[in-house]
Amino acid sequence: MRNAQVAWISRIIAMACLAWAAGCTDKASIDRLNQGYHALEAQRYDEAGAAANDYLARHPSGPGAPEAYYLQGRAYEQRASESHEQTAAARADLNSARAAYAKGLSLPAAPKWAALLHTGLANVAYFEDDFATALREWQTAYPNLADDDAKAWALYRIGICQQRLGSFPQADHTFAEVRQQYPGSEAAGRAATRIGAKAFYIQVGAFSDNANAQKLAQSLAQQGLGAGVAVDAGGRYAVRVGPAATYADAKLLRNRVIGQFPQAVILP
Repeated sequence: MRNAQVAWISRIIAMACLAWAAGCTDKASIDRLNQGYHALEAQRYDEAGAAANDYLARHPSGPGAPEAYYLQGRAYEQRASESHEQTAAARADLNSARAAYAKGLSLPAAPKWAALLHTGLANVAYFEDDFATALREWQTAYPNLADDDAKAWALYRIGICQQRLGSFPQADHTFAEVRQQYPGSEAAGRAATRIGAKAFYIQVGAFSDNANAQKLAQSLAQQGLGAGVAVDAGGRYAVRVGPAATYADAKLLRNRVIGQFPQAVILP
């Protein structure tokens, strides 16, 4: 989920050929750009970035430049997303991705490419917990995204941002839209699990035996943490700490228990 765009990179590779139709007459440059998209699909991020740089060196603002900046941003963003940690290198990659997307948007771009660039900015903001910016960028991108799969994921993430900004009723409406407009999609299935939330909780563990779950909840209560037991989707007894009214509060609460429970996660 963290990188929903990966599922449709193959479509973007085909779309890269549109730069030729946009008026670029340098076939070698177009071929180089397409090589970069294939490298991105193969997770060869340095090679993908190098291809984008080669193209931009020849055509810094001409036809195809927005696509090249998108490729450059995706290479940085995807490498950062695979680090799974907020390292200095990952943060630097996200900053570079943001800059590439912004440069692409500063140039005249076809609506479908502008939508992808806005989606890239949304991804970066989302990874950085800047949910207000992510919400705005996904809302801007959504009408011009190329296919239903991309639109379903964008709308789903709009709902997540609304939820994490504390707008739970608005998020429920958005998740219901995902289910109505894109039935049967993975995004619709995930949206169904998020409807009805009114606060955040930290799940610290799940047990097949209710007695074990209750014992842990009592131990947490003795530490001054509000804890309860709920049955999760798999039928296990989940121990959850909370509630937290905002996502920021939930992160603080998770930080309090992460030493004892390294696998603690924020719900929803």
